[in-house]
Amino acid sequence: MENSTDSVKVAERLGRIPTTIACDILRDEDLGDRVVTGLRPVTNLSASIAGPVRLIEFLPGRPELRRPGPPANFLLIDELEPGEVLMLCAGGSMKGAVLGDMLATRAKACGAQGALVDGAVRDLDGLAESGLPVQARGVAPMAAHATLIPFDCRHPVCFAGVTVLPDDWVLADRDGALVLTRPLVDLLLDRQATTMARDAFSQGLIREGFPLRDVFPLPAGLMPFLDDFRQSGAMPDPIAVRRVLSGGT
Repeated sequence: MENSTDSVKVAERLGRIPTTIACDILRDEDLGDRVVTGLRPVTNLSASIAGPVRLIEFLPGRPELRRPGPPANFLLIDELEPGEVLMLCAGGSMKGAVLGDMLATRAKACGAQGALVDGAVRDLDGLAESGLPVQARGVAPMAAHATLIPFDCRHPVCFAGVTVLPDDWVLADRDGALVLTRPLVDLLLDRQATTMARDAFSQGLIREGFPLRDVFPLPAGLMPFLDDFRQSGAMPDPIAVRRVLSGGT
């Protein structure tokens, strides 16, 4: 079993991959059922969120379900492992916030990589001060304790229209979020260096005036230039590139 230290290292590597690049790499992996949309960053707009998920489910309140003592979400956040991503599954409810500054501060102290909230958050200034990257469906000033009851979630759950399993991983940034199995995470990490270098090389050629149709996707004839680019970081002579594109040698 992977320990928390290993998870943190993998999460840090995963978080350096934009979700757009991840989708390109995994385009043959039937991503339609893995993409989360409808959330927006409410703290640190440049931060990615990546790691194994920790699910907490919120259900509409019924009196007989309420118990004395600390609510389940308090206890579960106290048990977060370093590298985990908190996913608060509130069914899109905006009747009350399920994450505020106190819970976010505790999650950050436990080593959480971030929080995704299919519902509302509050205390935006406090959330920003906590240092925890957070994405949510919206903002509401009142807490949800009067309308929603939290439960430990150790079963598949619907999060923003996507099924999430307790052992899944997530990658999220300003473009959206991907729910991934661990094998897909490993596949991403194996392929991402080559894909990102190829895209950076194509962008460099586009900046030098080459049309999209010639350099994106990168044609096989330009692969030797890509190999040199990956080693040196230097763009090739445009004349040599044009010669290859025109069929010359």
